[in-house]
Amino acid sequence: MIERADLVGDWGNAAGARLHVAVDHRATVSGLNQAVPDTKCPADASDAAWQFWVPVGAPGSYVGSDSATKGDSFTLALRTATADPNESCDVDVEVQRDQRGFNLCLVMDPDQSCTSGELLRKVAARPQ
Repeated sequence: MIERADLVGDWGNAAGARLHVAVDHRATVSGLNQAVPDTKCPADASDAAWQFWVPVGAPGSYVGSDSATKGDSFTLALRTATADPNESCDVDVEVQRDQRGFNLCLVMDPDQSCTSGELLRKVAARPQ
């Protein structure tokens, strides 16, 4: 489980995928196809939103929540280039942890998994 404070920031992989997660539930993404090869979503999105998935009701039922402060997964809603401004393309993000720390696995289907090259890891902040 990751706390929102640990999730916020810049994530990336060696193939060039980048994800910026903001505390206000906004996000930007570039090179999505370098993390999710089979995506039908736009590769770049400057107006995305994210929400942690939280359990609700029956076991196995989840809903996105802006008020949750931690989670094992979240949804990333990317705006599409259609005439409908409310249309989005959703990507599921599984939060994992290994010997190198937290990593993010972006998938179109929760039954998918990521190769090590597709995983996003926190990018160190640049010195100012």
